[in-house]
Amino acid sequence: MSESAPLSVTELAAVLKGHVAAMGFFEVAGEVSGHKHYAASGHHYFTLKDEASTVSCVLYAYQARWLKTALADGMRVVIRGKADFYGKTGKLSVIADTVRPEGEGDLFRRFKELQARLEAEGLFAAGRKRPLPERPRVVAFVTSAQGAVWHDFTEVLRTRGWAGHAWLVPVKVQGDACPGSVAEGIGRANGIPDVDIVVVGRGGGSMEDLWGFNDEKVVRAVVASAAPVISAVGHQTDFTLCDFAADVRAETPTAAAELIASGQARLRERVRLLAAELARLSPQARLRELFQDLDLLTERLEGAAEEILADRRHRLAELAGELHRLSPSARLQVARERVGQLEKRLRSAGFESTLARGYAIVRDAEGKVVSRAKDVRKGKALRLRFKDGESDATGA
Repeated sequence: MSESAPLSVTELAAVLKGHVAAMGFFEVAGEVSGHKHYAASGHHYFTLKDEASTVSCVLYAYQARWLKTALADGMRVVIRGKADFYGKTGKLSVIADTVRPEGEGDLFRRFKELQARLEAEGLFAAGRKRPLPERPRVVAFVTSAQGAVWHDFTEVLRTRGWAGHAWLVPVKVQGDACPGSVAEGIGRANGIPDVDIVVVGRGGGSMEDLWGFNDEKVVRAVVASAAPVISAVGHQTDFTLCDFAADVRAETPTAAAELIASGQARLRERVRLLAAELARLSPQARLRELFQDLDLLTERLEGAAEEILADRRHRLAELAGELHRLSPSARLQVARERVGQLEKRLRSAGFESTLARGYAIVRDAEGKVVSRAKDVRKGKALRLRFKDGESDATGA
């Protein structure tokens, strides 16, 4: 009997996918954890869990629009859906068709119960909150020595020009050891000489990841702190009991650094403005203003004087022209010009000019001018005068 050929991984994945798909629709109840909603696609990704197991779930946008209650970590829900095996990652997921709340999950219920009890003691009362120092010089950060939180915190302080000393108080920020470690770290932070502010924080995570900061030990350590406490646990949407107990809540650890550095930044800006005001009111600045005013007045005076002088020059030029026009020499010149013009006119009107145009003067023997043809007798002597001389002629 020959053995059958082994399945390839892809073939096995196809078989598993077929078996899973054959289950059809089913309902499963559990607690939501690690919920993430991507606004761009509208899809929801989360884990459904109970005391012993977890399974990955996906609620796509086209089904998520029917949600009546927003999904959140700690909710107990009932999912109707199908199982799907994705061969490329070897991951089994429940593709949700509908999701309805079943009730609050165990973690969330415990959170609300402890919150109510501690609130009744007045541990979260606004009246016991203390303001932060305006310009802290010594800050202790109770957080993990691992990861980027401490680096990001100190980098913000550095870039904002904060002048002071920041201490790292390393603690466990996750797991069963977290509450005791954080509470003990807050005590150590208060033991740092001249500490002005204690910051308690970590990066974001699921409700389970942040659960240590919902512990009564941490809350009471925050309330007992001699120095004001900033809670900077998780991201903007994360809330823990540590946040309610702290004097100030920061949305993120870097936001806490911004709060700490803001006082010195405001002081530097105030000093800069005062320095500018003092410089503006100083004797040297006043003297510079007076010199500028003097330069402006001098410029205006020079401009006015130049305008007056230009007007006087123009008037003098007009008077000089008038005097020249009325002077004997100018009048004599005008008379000469007029005589010359009359002379030209007389010349143009005289007989010489007529002779120059080709005409002649005819006289008889007695010298009388002959102006008509009938006065000319045949054989009678005539005298003709031209431009350049005279000539004899005889009447025809």
